[in-house]
Amino acid sequence: MEKKQILQQALKRLNDFIEKNVRPMAGAENAGFSVNRSGDSPDGVLEGELLDKPLLIMVQSWAPQKDINALISQIKSMPGKAVLFADFINPVMAEKLRRRSIAFVDCAGNLSLKSRQLNEYVKGKKLPRLRSQRVRGRAFNPAGLKLIFALFNQPRFLNSSYRDISNKVNIALGSVGPVMDDLYASGYILDDGERHLVNKKRLFERWVDGYLEKLRPKQILDCYTSNDKNWWKNADPEKFQGLWGGEVIIAKPTPFMTPENITVYFSSELKHKAFAEHHGLKQDDGGDICVYKSFWSPAYAGDNNIDGINPMIIYADIVDSINPGSWDVAKTFYGEAIAHLLEEGA
Repeated sequence: MEKKQILQQALKRLNDFIEKNVRPMAGAENAGFSVNRSGDSPDGVLEGELLDKPLLIMVQSWAPQKDINALISQIKSMPGKAVLFADFINPVMAEKLRRRSIAFVDCAGNLSLKSRQLNEYVKGKKLPRLRSQRVRGRAFNPAGLKLIFALFNQPRFLNSSYRDISNKVNIALGSVGPVMDDLYASGYILDDGERHLVNKKRLFERWVDGYLEKLRPKQILDCYTSNDKNWWKNADPEKFQGLWGGEVIIAKPTPFMTPENITVYFSSELKHKAFAEHHGLKQDDGGDICVYKSFWSPAYAGDNNIDGINPMIIYADIVDSINPGSWDVAKTFYGEAIAHLLEEGA
C-alpha cells in the first residue's frame, strides 16, 4: 500500500471512530481530524481540536515487518511530538508502542491517542484483505528482476533514494517503490534502521526463474546457426564488446563438455552483427546460438565476474541448458561462484 493510501485510509478510520465514539460524549461539532501538508514532517501534520497541539505524522508501509525498536527511535527523533500512521499494527506491536507513549493510527482502525481531552486505545482490529488487495509479484516483473540483480551485487543501493536507484539501474522511478514494497511484504528485505536482503537463497531461486521466463526473452536480439559445431572454441566476443553466456564459459575449461545452447551478450546491436558476420553465423529464429542485449551496466554488475560476466547470469544460463550434465556443473558453480552473494547479513 502506498503512503498516500495509508494516510487517507487511516485518517478516515480515525475520524469514523471519533464520530461514533467520542463526538457524542464530547459534544463538539468539530471533533474530527485533518492533515495539513505543511510543517516539519514530509508526511504532514495531524490537526484537531481534541489534540493539545498538532502532531507530526510519520507514514510507514509494511509496519509489522519493521524492527520495532528502530521504528520507535525514528519516531522519537522527529523534531516534535509525532503520530505513526501505518498500514497495520498488530496487538503485540500496539502494546509496545503504547508502553513507549507512541501515538498511532492504522488502516484497520487500531489507534492510540492521548491528550487532555482524549485517551483512546484500540487494538486487535484486523484488515485481512490488506495484503491480498496489493498486486503481488511486482518484484518479479522485468523492472523488478533488474533491481533484484542490482541489489544482490550492490547492496548499498538498498539504502539509496528511489530516484538514485532509478537512475543507476535504469528503470522507471515509478517502478522502484512497488518493487521494494513487494520485497518487504514477501520477507526479502529487513529494515532495522538499515536495510538488508534476507532469505537470499529463496530470493535468488525466484530470480533465476523470473530471469529465464520474463527478462531474458525480452532482451533477445537474434538467433543463429553455424555449419561448424566448434566455431565457438576460437571465437572471442570481447573483441566485439560482447560476452559469452554461461554454457560456453563452463565448457571452455571443461574437457569433453560441449554447449548445447550458446548465448552471447552484447550492449550494441551493431557490434553483435559484426561478430555474427565475422564468424559466418546464419540468422535462424530456431537456431541454438542466441544473442541477447545485456541489461546491466558496470555501475551495478558486481565485482566478482567470471570472464567479464556476472555469476548470476552464468548460473541462470546453465540452469536453462537442455544438457542434463550441466545441472551438476550448475550446482558446483552455485557453491563456488555465488555463495558470497547468498550469505545472510552480507
